[in-house]
Amino acid sequence: MIGNLCVKLVGREGKRYCVIVDQIDSTHVLIDGNVKRRKCNINHLEVTGRKLSIKKGASTAEVHKAMEKEGIKTTKPKGKASGPKPSKKKVKKDKNAGSKSRPK
Repeated sequence: MIGNLCVKLVGREGKRYCVIVDQIDSTHVLIDGNVKRRKCNINHLEVTGRKLSIKKGASTAEVHKAMEKEGIKTTKPKGKASGPKPSKKKVKKDKNAGSKSRPK
């Protein structure tokens, strides 16, 4: 089961290739590849019949190397943007800018 190349059928990552990295229980597996590494229901995967040579619990880098060795183009899944968040600049209000001056 571990190392089987699959196609994810449902969800936002549908129609993307993934590899089974670990079996969690009888109905769920841990997948990785052209998808975000996550727990997935076996019923949501279609096994292609190809098997990659990876160990149980292989890292994402190892999975990508094995996929490229088989001739499958790999992409990094979109995730949270790395780096610091942009800071908001405080705008100082001019006290006299909004008031109307009255002649005395």
